[in-house]
Amino acid sequence: MLGWGGYDLPQLYPQYVSKHGGLFRYEAWRSEEDGIQRLAEGYPADVVFPCSYKLNEWHATGRITHLDTSRIDNWDEILPRLKQLDGAIRDGKPVWVPIEWGQASIVFRTDLAPEYVHNETWSILLDKKYTGRVATFDRGVDIGVVAGLLAGIPDVRDYTDAEHVAKTSSTLQKLLGQVRFVSNDPAPVERALAAGEIVAATAWNESLARLKQQDLPVKFMNPREGAVTWVCGLSIVQGTSHLDKVYDVINAMLSRASRAWAIEEFGYGAATREAFAAVDARLLAARGLSKNPEKLLQGAIFQAEIRGAAAFQELFEQAAGGF
Repeated sequence: MLGWGGYDLPQLYPQYVSKHGGLFRYEAWRSEEDGIQRLAEGYPADVVFPCSYKLNEWHATGRITHLDTSRIDNWDEILPRLKQLDGAIRDGKPVWVPIEWGQASIVFRTDLAPEYVHNETWSILLDKKYTGRVATFDRGVDIGVVAGLLAGIPDVRDYTDAEHVAKTSSTLQKLLGQVRFVSNDPAPVERALAAGEIVAATAWNESLARLKQQDLPVKFMNPREGAVTWVCGLSIVQGTSHLDKVYDVINAMLSRASRAWAIEEFGYGAATREAFAAVDARLLAARGLSKNPEKLLQGAIFQAEIRGAAAFQELFEQAAGGF
């Protein structure tokens, strides 16, 4: 498998390990772009681990093939909405198996900002009461989506309209005037939240899990404006000579045991309903999840390629000159 670092763990493939006596060869890419390039150049992978917003680029390599869903044990357990994401189907046939998802939202200290416990909104980042006590992402594309949500533009993945860019740019200036720092690295964000240096920050699910382990009063918002959601899964490389083992990998990773373990250890949502049924409700809540994944995903803003990303990146770099 060619995929993300940190996924060469036997707990993620219990059925495969039991059947074959050990793990398959796992190669971690430096970035998803690196993985796409390596596959395009002929890297001999059998299965890859794409995220939905990059599926069209993976298809462009010419090496992704269709799935035989009759060979995927838990296919019918997968949340239907995830199967329909852009790029998941080619020529009327599935080419990608959703495995897990996570969300970018606001993690905040409920003891320091109690008025937001029942008022979950991205607007906490612009609350003048907390000037200098919030933090946000530092990558143009990520912070662009946050600024777009705060600006209220129709599609936070589209910055081709000059009026929407101007509105988002103005909001970005206000946001950067509010923050204590910007960072895509969760470590300094978690340290600052733990110390009470900041009361709220943009973060991914896994930060909540680590902060909860410190017994801190924190909450992962389900904002009324929607949460930014990534989904990653598996695709088969055309011409693999190990097709039976590839389906063993897919079935192992999509199994109830694997997905429940990933929820508990990583705090990511599972693509299958049954995984949520296997995890204690209190532990799910501590991960910012619940027994009803469909409800959590109702307002999801699924990651997609940002249209006009280069123009917005330039705006961000100009606005963030001091950071």
